[in-house]
Amino acid sequence: MSEQKLLTTKELNDFKLLLNEYNDKLVRSSQKLIIAKMKLSKGEITVDIVKEYEEEFKKAKAEFKNKVDNQQFVENLKLAKQLLANHKKGDDQYWHAYQDLKLAQFLLKESKIAMKDRGHGGELSKLSNTALKLNNIKFRYNPNHPFAVNGVSVEVNHGEYVAIIGHNGSGKSTLSKIIIGVLVPTSGSIELYGNKVTSSNINIARKFLGIVFQNPDNQFIGSTVRDDIAFGLENRRVAPSKMSDIIEWAAKKVNMYDFLDHEPLMLSGGQKQRVAIASALALSPDILIFDEATSMLDPKGKTEVKNIMVELKNTREKTIFSITHDMDEILNADKVLVMNKGELVKFGTPKEILADKEFLRSIHLDIPFVAQVEEALSNVGINLEHSNSLEELVNKICQN
Repeated sequence: MSEQKLLTTKELNDFKLLLNEYNDKLVRSSQKLIIAKMKLSKGEITVDIVKEYEEEFKKAKAEFKNKVDNQQFVENLKLAKQLLANHKKGDDQYWHAYQDLKLAQFLLKESKIAMKDRGHGGELSKLSNTALKLNNIKFRYNPNHPFAVNGVSVEVNHGEYVAIIGHNGSGKSTLSKIIIGVLVPTSGSIELYGNKVTSSNINIARKFLGIVFQNPDNQFIGSTVRDDIAFGLENRRVAPSKMSDIIEWAAKKVNMYDFLDHEPLMLSGGQKQRVAIASALALSPDILIFDEATSMLDPKGKTEVKNIMVELKNTREKTIFSITHDMDEILNADKVLVMNKGELVKFGTPKEILADKEFLRSIHLDIPFVAQVEEALSNVGINLEHSNSLEELVNKICQN
């Protein structure tokens, strides 16, 4: 270690990522060996093949054991103590050296925890402003089945609100599962903020993502709204002293602060979904995915959730994906991704997508109510510019 050079939290994070990578190799080689032994017992493979997998496992185990060494953090603490010893309490540099010592102690403690967790606490950095990049993604559920997603390539920048639409069987739900990380693409690659998603970093990459599912009842864990929001924070090992502020902030964000001590199952559908959104927001994801989040709600609940999505969009702090059947929702989006028969057939602004209404109808998609009214007015000779809401359309009609 060079003179005066102390480690930082960056080196700790790099250590966690390295542990995670080699642990993944170890787990995968272990799984291969278990499967090979099962096949050997059935007479499907020879002993020699099993021995090859055993050697692969031993190698992965040795590599992991080598990387688990946190000696760099032990040496770092020794150096910090030496540097502090060079100063007296009255020196100008004493306080800085003391702070360096406290950081070195923290890094050593966290490195020990990282070894127990096998690096799962590591975090990926944002290497670019491109929140999501899909490169020729293909997926099929069975080798004999056609591709459910076939050659999808798209880029979405941070802060954009993207609606993903398509009729049943179009591939939009499968694509959303690939983005979330539930499904692994058959071919192609995924990048989150410039980080290529791999089998070794998928769990870490998921920290970029927050998900709000279709049925809010399936997401509740706690006996109160407060406990439910706290659940995810506890899993992330957020300090208890910080939790209260985070929980209250998230609840206020979705107008559920007054319900923190209520039982989740006693809330209305819209309120339940707002709690689910608060739980996701509390984890501070950069990408928030709404997976048919309004489909099971009544009109009032749908409006509540849509309004929150628009408010989030306006801050430009989150990238929003909404997988939806609600064609009225696409009017709020920056971009619309249209799926049909597993392929990405259109990607553009709502205005660009709605410019070809007949195409949307040809792939069994309705058009938003506002667009239907505009079309009816056009048929009787009243041509108006496209409106993003019914209120905007009414104002244009009054001014016409």
